Amino acid sequence: MPQAVDNSSTSELAQIAARLHDLEGRVAALEGHLETSMPGASHQVESVSAQSQSPTPLPDGRRFPTIEMPTGAMPVLGKSVLGIAGAYLLRALAEAGPIPKLLVLIVAIIYAGLWMIWAVRTHPTHRFASTTYGVTSVLILSALLWESTERFQVIPPIFTAVVLVGFSVFVLALSRRAELQVIPWVAMLAVVITDLGLIATTHDVVPLTTALLAVAIITEIAACVGYPLTWRAVPAIAADFGIWLLVDVMTSPGGPPEGYHPASSLTLTVLCFVLIATYSSSIVVRGFAQRQKFTVFEIIQSVLAFGLATFGILRAAPGSEAWLLGPLCLLLAAIFYWGALSCFGDEANSRNRRISATWAGTLLIAGIFLAFGADIGLTFFCFAALAVAFLYSRTRKFSLGVHTSLYLAAATALSPLPTYVASALAGQVPSTTRWSIWIVGATAMFCYLVGAWVPEDRNQRRLLWVVPVALVGFTSTAILVVGISGISMGRMEMTPSRLSVVRTIMNCVLALVLGLTGSRSKHIELGWVAYAAIAFGTIKLLLDDLRFGNAFSLVASLLCYGSILILLPRLTRRATS
Repeated sequence: MPQAVDNSSTSELAQIAARLHDLEGRVAALEGHLETSMPGASHQVESVSAQSQSPTPLPDGRRFPTIEMPTGAMPVLGKSVLGIAGAYLLRALAEAGPIPKLLVLIVAIIYAGLWMIWAVRTHPTHRFASTTYGVTSVLILSALLWESTERFQVIPPIFTAVVLVGFSVFVLALSRRAELQVIPWVAMLAVVITDLGLIATTHDVVPLTTALLAVAIITEIAACVGYPLTWRAVPAIAADFGIWLLVDVMTSPGGPPEGYHPASSLTLTVLCFVLIATYSSSIVVRGFAQRQKFTVFEIIQSVLAFGLATFGILRAAPGSEAWLLGPLCLLLAAIFYWGALSCFGDEANSRNRRISATWAGTLLIAGIFLAFGADIGLTFFCFAALAVAFLYSRTRKFSLGVHTSLYLAAATALSPLPTYVASALAGQVPSTTRWSIWIVGATAMFCYLVGAWVPEDRNQRRLLWVVPVALVGFTSTAILVVGISGISMGRMEMTPSRLSVVRTIMNCVLALVLGLTGSRSKHIELGWVAYAAIAFGTIKLLLDDLRFGNAFSLVASLLCYGSILILLPRLTRRATS
């Protein structure tokens, strides 16, 4: 009986083992089929198993923060820390005394330069290490220069300025071949911050400001030789600030504050001229020679440099060296006019042409105001207006037409014409007409005859000649009023009521002549100035005729004014049809 039980159990175990073997075979067959039909199934199974083995997330969706760092970042930071430790070792040797501090400083400068060389050489293979080593280099150099100049006073600020400039050249020379951007940016920022900090602590403004100017010059030279720098604004802003601070401190009413080293007016003037020359030369080389588009930085910086330098020169040397500023502006104006008319004549350089023309006009006005007196300047402005009007008739460049009106307005500002017209048409009538009034009026007429009769396709360009027409019209009206007043002086008394009628009639005649000429010649700018005369007549009726006139003078003035209001719209419609 026990033997029978043993036999039955053995047979059952054999059946179970056979079934397990059969199931294993079937599972293996299914897995093989899945792998052949769905290659990613095994990976999905593995991912599911991995997810099952992953730690359970914290409640409320919170997880432990992960820190991602570049490959090998920790060793790089360790090397940087060791480098700074080496700098502190040099500092300890300098404080201990057995080795001369100047020798330790020279070794420290070389040490910082070696770190910068390592940073540049590491850049192609490890960007993070390159940036870290570059930051280490500038930290070592800036800290040692600061302490050597300010705390230990081993070196004077002028030597520090030379080292900072030399370090800038060194970094640019190393980075030039690979056209690096981050490392030179870090170096220039450290140089500028160190320099400005030493200005604030040592009060030796001249050598340190000269260093800022030198760094700006080096940066612009690098940009001109084809190094595409993206951080040119850093040394430019620093140089602008340095010039402003130098001029403000050295030319204060009570003299330089206590602790500041004084500077002569010649030194200030030379530094201001260097600022202008730096960015003017950069614009000429990059814009005219290399035909690159003027950037927003170059536009803004040129305006800032010119404004600061002009302010500094006029404040430092108002009567001696300042006379050079006018000829310099005229020279630059000639260069920019040459660029606008010759270099940038094609449509591809239209932006450079407009910017160059704007600079040319601004510099010419500034140069004439600075180089000449009122009478000579007026003559020059009239000549310039005629010249650009003639050039407009040949080239039809829009900016030249704008400059015609601009120079006529400048000549008018230097002449007694505004006061003369206002007195003749609304105040006490002048007794004589000066020669400058005749010159401005004749120049405006010639400019209009030369430029306005060029055929135009767009009516918007007729706006260019509104200023010459207005000058000719109101100047001639004022001269007629003065002439009539002078002729009637011995024949009848020119009472205020009679004078108001004469002025109203002359103003209406002006509007009528302009409207009639505009309708005949199809020049709508004449009609616009005619309406300006009507607007002036309206103000005159309210302020002059109603105040000084009597019944008869008011009737005459209102008849003339009403008639011209009826006729002028018909004439202007003819001009535009």
